[in-house]
Amino acid sequence: MKGAKPPRIVLAEPFDPAVVARLEKIGHVSVLEDSSPDTLMRAMSDADALLVRSKAHVTARIIDAAPHLKVIGRAGPTVDHIDLRAAKRRNISIVYAPHVAVASTAEFALAMMMLLTRRVFYYDSQFRDGKFDTLRAASGHEMRNHTFGLLGVDPVAEHLARLLVKAFDPPIVFHDPDGRTLADSPARAVELDALLAESDIVSVHLPLAPNTRGLLNGDRLAKMKPGALLVNTSRGAVIDTTALAAALKKRHLAGAALDVFETEPLPAGHPLRSAPNCILTPHIAGATLDASAARNQVTEDVVRILRGEPPKHPAE
Repeated sequence: MKGAKPPRIVLAEPFDPAVVARLEKIGHVSVLEDSSPDTLMRAMSDADALLVRSKAHVTARIIDAAPHLKVIGRAGPTVDHIDLRAAKRRNISIVYAPHVAVASTAEFALAMMMLLTRRVFYYDSQFRDGKFDTLRAASGHEMRNHTFGLLGVDPVAEHLARLLVKAFDPPIVFHDPDGRTLADSPARAVELDALLAESDIVSVHLPLAPNTRGLLNGDRLAKMKPGALLVNTSRGAVIDTTALAAALKKRHLAGAALDVFETEPLPAGHPLRSAPNCILTPHIAGATLDASAARNQVTEDVVRILRGEPPKHPAE
């Protein structure tokens, strides 16, 4: 509106220069040096909009410190680190990018499964140590002969299921604590204990919530099929990683691949760092150039809200 005060827009994390330039056309942009709670609190007193990526946690305390806040934009496919109740109480809009990094993350999870199944990193390290003929015994199984368990149903799980069916057509089972189902898939719904007992490879696709925090604890890991593999590209605190390290060292589980952790970075002395056949990556499953470009699309929904227009991707 002509004569209206330009909105103040806070970027809690680094964004592409094109995003900054786009937002500067409609308002005053502040890019924070870090995304700590104290820094966010200090920046929110006159903010009309807040954009976050993956590090900033938008708590009720931060929301309540922003009396003028109209919209929070999350440049990613989940909003589980934003207090949605606090935002709704204040009539603050939440917009996000629901399709960002879905293919990237699903492909990364599949790559982890294949690396674990064929023990690629083990053979690489042994080969570099001078071994050759002693390594050439048959091992592992083809992917079509594994039962895959998808723990949680989200867009990544759905995309991964499609990749598995098209490439290998293996048996797939799934369980979702909130009752979501895999649409248009031959996968079979089962209870959690059945999924753990039947699956040769379990891939985790859960948001972090009270009913999922620590879901895969020591007792549940013990219920997994002996020799099974575990992959997590969703939320680190879903798994008790100390218990997971113990299960790997006891050889109850044959391997694990984790891209997320309850504490990031993983502490230097954590037992997972010395666990056998364990692949650890720094939360980069969705970090392709394609996904990075797509994350910027949330900017347009933030602009729409500030202009009083309906967004294309509101968080329900």
